Amino acid sequence: MSKILVLLVVHTFLFSMSLNAQNKILFVTSNQDFYGNTKIPSANHFEEIVVPYDIFIKAGYTVDFVSPKGGAIPIGYINTSDSLQKKYLYDSWFMNKLEHSKKPSSIISRDYVAIFYSGGGAAMFGVAEDITIQKIARTIYNNNGIIAAICHGTAGIVNLKDEKGKSLYAGLKITGYPDELENKNAEYYKAFPFSINNTIKQNRGHFIFSKNGGDAFYSVDGRFVTGQDPSSGIKVADEVVSLLKVNFKVQQPKSKNDLEQITSILNDYIEGTANGQPERLRKAFHPKFNLYTVANDTLWVRSGEKYITNIKTGEKVNRVGKIISIDVENDAAIAKAEIIVPDWRTFTDYFLLLKYEGSWKIVHKSYSWRELTKV
Repeated sequence: MSKILVLLVVHTFLFSMSLNAQNKILFVTSNQDFYGNTKIPSANHFEEIVVPYDIFIKAGYTVDFVSPKGGAIPIGYINTSDSLQKKYLYDSWFMNKLEHSKKPSSIISRDYVAIFYSGGGAAMFGVAEDITIQKIARTIYNNNGIIAAICHGTAGIVNLKDEKGKSLYAGLKITGYPDELENKNAEYYKAFPFSINNTIKQNRGHFIFSKNGGDAFYSVDGRFVTGQDPSSGIKVADEVVSLLKVNFKVQQPKSKNDLEQITSILNDYIEGTANGQPERLRKAFHPKFNLYTVANDTLWVRSGEKYITNIKTGEKVNRVGKIISIDVENDAAIAKAEIIVPDWRTFTDYFLLLKYEGSWKIVHKSYSWRELTKV
């Protein structure tokens, strides 16, 4: 048994070194806590993050977050009466991604098909001048990728140039939050290091905006997609997805087909367990499938067959599961899911799946859990 485990661990490690990343989008955020040297708190705009994020993951993309320093980023402008914001605010896995944003030096640019700059006052600081983030954006753009920004997030793209020093958006229409709608007498505005409007113009871009504000104004010019304020989040994200479907249409059919099959298999596991359907588990599991976890500092191994025998036909249990991510490389895939059993535990499941004889099977699952406070 230990020999099999070692082989599975090695296989998983080697596979993780070459994940398929043709469906990944990179979100750029800021670590800035205050407006310049003032004591006025700044933040990344929560709505401008979760609205595009939700659209991208539902379209089959994986999203990573990067910030100049990496680690935790400040978030604000939160509306808990908005169902979508509330959903993500209480999504521990999502919030953990914001708490542990990646450092620019850890990003492999060729892994991403689009880069998205979210807004909020914090976006005015630390992003535009970050040379490594500039290089990441340039590489994505040069690989036929999309550059997108919303509201003050447009500040992050003002210095983007090609290898010869020419602005990437020269001659293109760009929007963002305009000076005309700012409170120029306010201390927060006086702390801004530059004007988005003027810098775009200085670099030969055409800055455009709606004087109304809040009317979902956005611009698509070439492979730049920009939105004026939070109200344009849906349209900006939809346009990015539309462009990606055109730019990477050769790659998508195979990937989409595999993703659909893997999603179906994972749902057989999640729903089959919750609804008392052992036949769905047999469909999902490889005959030699095992489960691995650590309890009391001891490795615990259980066979898939033993797991299935504990599922009573037609007996539903109170657990809710969701797929967090899927990464595919030819005939191998790694997936992550979260299972919540109210008043007991939240489980985090990691799966290794392999494709053979035309279908995907779960061949390995390792998992961990944390206790929940009983209500």
